Amino acid sequence: MDKAAGQHLDLVTLLDRGEAIRTALALLAEHGDIAWIAEPDDAGDLVLRTVHGDLTGQLRGLHVPPGLGLTGKVHCAAVPDWVNDYFRSAAITHTFDRQIRSERVRSLLAVPIVHGRQSYGVLAAGVRHDGVLSDRAVERANEVAAQAALAFAVAERARMAREAAVHEERSRVAADLHDTVGALLFAIGSGVAGLAETATGNPEFAAQLQRLQAHVAQATTALRTSLRTLRASPATLALSVALQADCSAFSDRTGVAAELIILDNPPALPPSRAEVLIGAVREALLNIEKHAGASAVVVTVGQRPGGGVVIAVTDDGSGLPDGYRPGLGLGKAGEAVARLGGVLQMMTDPYGGTTFRVGIPC
Repeated sequence: MDKAAGQHLDLVTLLDRGEAIRTALALLAEHGDIAWIAEPDDAGDLVLRTVHGDLTGQLRGLHVPPGLGLTGKVHCAAVPDWVNDYFRSAAITHTFDRQIRSERVRSLLAVPIVHGRQSYGVLAAGVRHDGVLSDRAVERANEVAAQAALAFAVAERARMAREAAVHEERSRVAADLHDTVGALLFAIGSGVAGLAETATGNPEFAAQLQRLQAHVAQATTALRTSLRTLRASPATLALSVALQADCSAFSDRTGVAAELIILDNPPALPPSRAEVLIGAVREALLNIEKHAGASAVVVTVGQRPGGGVVIAVTDDGSGLPDGYRPGLGLGKAGEAVARLGGVLQMMTDPYGGTTFRVGIPC
């Protein structure tokens, strides 16, 4: 970590979150050491999404519940901490001894990544040789974590600014299409309707006009769908894209048609809340795939009464058996939804099939 003091200031100029993470870890994982950043997920755990200098890969993707290990302890306490002899320390749980031992880590230091009131996770650095972590090493790790947090905040604001600019341009294009193409289709439809009233004596001509009316109606519907998509906020659009991808993947796996219907333009949700909704829908689709025996599935998205988003996943399968209890996946999804003040419900339709309904506030 000798070069950290001279290099960590470069982090503030980074607008890419991933690059900021990689740079922060590279500053700490020098001289054969290891470093990682653990980021919070929607279930309340930390996940080691990025690890630098590891030997075995056993730490990558590791889930750390609150309070467990040094990383989980620091996340809960929001203050730096370290152990000079990891395996003899009585100050931490030893939940992850197997993974730490595989990486030959002897000493471990962890600091929270916080900017303002926003926590971005925990930065940890492990040393593979015996010794005592110096005060300077702790100070440098704190400096890197602080600048990494600032880089994360800058990157997040830059992303939001880019999304706002894209949304503004899409809204302008939508308004232009509505005023030009929409008005033209209306004029064509009115003209065709007027001609149809005078074509009663010519059946062939009347049939052609009916086909034209149908084409105009289809084009109008397609335009309205496109305008709704263009006007959608980036967050709402991302939610729709993710749900459509899950419906397509479900259909590819099972051969069962899964259709996504956006009833209205739901309000934008923060990415963390959208991920909870997406996770709940995925679990519902997986449950249908395993147990329902359905021939069709519809995923409907709309506004939640009182504000927020509600999604219903409906199938025409066998319904819920008597005494049904959610499995582990749906149980965890329900808990994640409840932590956000939402509700996940499951019910059998009187006419057959099952409906999973999940809603969360903004």
